Amino acid sequence: MDFEKKYLAEIASKNPNHLWQNGFGAAFGDWLTPTITTPEDLLATAYWAYDATLMRQMALFAGKPGEEKKYADLFEKIRRAFNRAFVREDGFVGGVPPPPVFASGTEKKLSDKPVETQTGYVLALHMNLLDEHLRRMAGQRLADRIAANDGQLGTGFLGTPYLLATLTDTGHVDVAYRLLESTKYPSWGYLVVHGATTMWERWNGDQMRGDPSMNSYNHYAYGAVADWIYRYAAGIDTLPADPGFHTILLQPNFDRRLGSLDFSYQSVYGTIRSAWTISGDLVSWNLTVPPNTKGELPVSADHIGSFKLDGKPLAQSGRIHFLRQADGNAWYQVPAGKYEFTATLAK
Repeated sequence: MDFEKKYLAEIASKNPNHLWQNGFGAAFGDWLTPTITTPEDLLATAYWAYDATLMRQMALFAGKPGEEKKYADLFEKIRRAFNRAFVREDGFVGGVPPPPVFASGTEKKLSDKPVETQTGYVLALHMNLLDEHLRRMAGQRLADRIAANDGQLGTGFLGTPYLLATLTDTGHVDVAYRLLESTKYPSWGYLVVHGATTMWERWNGDQMRGDPSMNSYNHYAYGAVADWIYRYAAGIDTLPADPGFHTILLQPNFDRRLGSLDFSYQSVYGTIRSAWTISGDLVSWNLTVPPNTKGELPVSADHIGSFKLDGKPLAQSGRIHFLRQADGNAWYQVPAGKYEFTATLAK
């Protein structure tokens, strides 16, 4: 952690106001966003806060309470500065774009007034920078920005990896699935229907063949969508307190348009499988939890009545065990084994 400590200390030495406005080098920004540019200082400050979060987690699991408190305090100072600079009480997140430092190829629409972007909302929400009472409003504003963009995403390299997860976490999984399944520009589906067999650097790489200097056809950033498919569509995730899939967080999100999904992951404990199929309003979800592991399944109050295991309501099943009520969910422990759940989708 020594390098990381020096890295964060260097940022702090140049930015005593806890807004990362100095010393972030060539400002690549939200590289190749298809819409307006997110202000560089908003981006940098959000990622500085995220760095502090990761350092706090590492200190926690390394058994260094002093270091954990240090980085928790740093995060809180950055969070407060971020809110003063970029957040309003109506959930607005935005800032004034500075002149471009690096010509990223992104269309620059500069303004002397604060602008709000999809990426700005994504990072503020994903990095947990907003007060709790603002999260719902900011999540709605993110969905509204997408709707205002003809229902399409408008994120580049920094916003795209967390876009679908943020939408899902703020109650807009329907929007997340629409983005996933779209074939209009810009979208993952656009790449597929235009012949992509790898992930492109640009959302419209097929139209930019005359600019080979930054038009890679084997790039990484937008491929982060697979993370959401595994963690949220299939619903197979890890828990930071018990990593490596020893405890599996089970959070599938079913979608009529997709219709079915069959996911398997070969963990060190054996195969984890999540496969669901929708017929009418009925979902059948087959789950395999491998030996020497367990799952934790949160079920919201809206769905608890329709969720069943082997034809029985969850509360009447002897195969899984109620753990706690938290965050509006009933949490169940799912021991190792094979399960067939059913649920009824809302109309």
